[in-house]
Parts: sequence; C-alpha cells; structure tokens
Amino acid sequence: MNKDNFYVVIVAGGTGTRLWPMSRKKSPKQFQRLTGKKTLFQQTFRRIKKVAPISNIFVSLGGNYLKTARQQLPQIPKKNYIIEPVGKNTAPAIALASLIIRKRNPNAIIASIASDHEVLKEDVFAKNLKLAFKIVSEHPKFLITIGLQPTYPETGYGYIKTGEPYENYDQTYRVEKFVEKPNELVAQTYFQTTKYLWNASYFIFNAKHILKLYESHSRRIYRLIEKIDACIDAGESYYPIFHEMPNEPFDTEIIEKINKVLVISSDMGWSDVGSWKSVYEILAKKIGSDQVSQGHHISYGDENVFVLGQKKMIATIGLKNIAVIDTPDATLIINRDKSQDVKKIIEQLKETGKHKYL
Repeated sequence: MNKDNFYVVIVAGGTGTRLWPMSRKKSPKQFQRLTGKKTLFQQTFRRIKKVAPISNIFVSLGGNYLKTARQQLPQIPKKNYIIEPVGKNTAPAIALASLIIRKRNPNAIIASIASDHEVLKEDVFAKNLKLAFKIVSEHPKFLITIGLQPTYPETGYGYIKTGEPYENYDQTYRVEKFVEKPNELVAQTYFQTTKYLWNASYFIFNAKHILKLYESHSRRIYRLIEKIDACIDAGESYYPIFHEMPNEPFDTEIIEKINKVLVISSDMGWSDVGSWKSVYEILAKKIGSDQVSQGHHISYGDENVFVLGQKKMIATIGLKNIAVIDTPDATLIINRDKSQDVKKIIEQLKETGKHKYL
C-alpha cells in the first residue's frame, strides 16, 4: 500500500435542522461545540489526521461556510476546499470531489466522511478506515462502507444487511442489501439479530473506478462531471454547470445499484448527533450524570433534565426528561423523547414566514 494515495473528504455541507435553535443555516451543527470543547468539524479532522496526511484531507462544502471552516481548521490548505455553489445532495458532491482529487492523483483512494458525527472510540475509527483503504488498494473495484453495530432499535437510521464474510479481512462482509429506515417493530427485529448494521454513510473507493460507476449508473451526473472537468482545465468556473446537477443521494444513485460492496462492522462509539436526545445522551455519558447543564442554570426537583444556556439565568423546577436550549433570539423547550419533531417547528417557521429564525 502507498499511503500517499489515501485521501479523505470531510463532507461539511449539511444544515442540521433537527438541532434548532442552535444549528441554523448560517451556523449548522458541524461548526458548533455540542459535545465537547471542539466543534464536530474539528473533532472529525482530529480523527482523520491519524489516518491520512493533512495535505490529503479535503473539505466539501458550500461557499457560504468557507470562512467559518477555514477559521476552525486553518491547518487544511485553501486549495483543498471543494466548493459546491448550491447543495445538491451527496451523489453530485462525491462525484465532484472524486474528479478533483483524481486530477491531482490518478491513483487516489478516497474516503468520504461526514463532518457532524461523534465517535468516542477514535482508535477503532482509525483502524476501520485503514482497513478500508487496504481492501480498496488490493481490490480497486470494490466499494467499502462502514456499518455500526446497533446499541438499540433505532427507527431513524438506514440499515445494512450483512452477507458472507469476505476473505480474511477482519469484521468485513459482503453487503446483502441496504434497508430504509424501519418502523419500531422491524427495528426491534433487526436489533435482535447480528445481521443488521446502522448505515453511517461512510464510503471508501478508488477515484478512477467510482467515476466509471457514475458513467455506467448515473449518466446525467457523469455528463455534467465531464463538462466540469473541461471547465477546470480551461481555468473557468464550474459553478454554472454544478447548478444543473440532480438532487440525488449517493446511496441510491450508485451504491445500491452495484454488487461489489463490502461493509466493515464497527463498534466505534458512534452517534450521528442527530437530535437533542442524542446530544444529551453523549454528554450524560461523558460526565456520568443524568443532569446535564451548561451556562447559568439552577434547578430544584428535576430529573433527567438537559439545559443548554448562554448568558441569561435559567431556573427549572420539577421537570423530567426535558431539554431547554436557549439562544439569544430563540428558546426551545422540548420533551427529549420528541426530539425528532423539531422538524415540525422548522416547517412552521417556514410556513409563517419567520425565516430569520432559520
């Protein structure tokens, strides 16, 4: 293996609306300090630099987040930022990143990693990623994903059903199928078996081969990528062409259409930090207490309460399983078991024209 061929793309274009009001369009969750002293974006970089040289770490994001990203990670060279002029989901984003990195190194092997996840076992993460790079180095026509061993029956994640073990690679299996988010009964069934893993949407692949897969399975994106390639060679902006990209996820556009897919089963202490309930659970585990508060907070008779305050004093009395998230212009008070319903508030803000709070 030639480690100089290993590249990582931090995908940092999401908006994280389920963590409103702290996560907003102008400052989404990956750039927030939600679970520690570092932002999720900075934590992702810390994990990745154990596997790939900084010169081979790229960031894919919208241009409106470039200033914030560079302030938080000045170590990453400016030329390693891949700008998407408009959000078009993961299939166009991965295609663009693959093209740009392949032009720099035709032998590149790329890992596409989300910027807004929590990983408690960083050494396990590094071990899994190194194994994925090794497999693709030896089998360049295979695409690798990392599946997380479920810790409870989650209905908010997609799943990966594992097939037979692949060769002698540790905890590596053929992917039998990808499964959409299940209902509660089905999630319970998945949890009781050892066949189903959470899908974290981490993908590792050979750059040249992935572009061939776009050519075979996603002709529209591939044709636009060819035009973008010509623009880059001519020193012209590819932004107008990227605007024509379809809004498609990588999972359905590419990975679910091919059969040479392997999954590495992992227990890395993972969370997608996708709700206030998950933020509470991460922090409660770290501090060893069911009462979690930041900022100025006093309480009496509370149970399992999460308060995230700032400058103002917050007092709570007799609350149970409640989260209070306070920002200068908006405050959210929510039953943590209803964390997924924050999206309903976002819909109401849009419908009522209160866009300044988004």
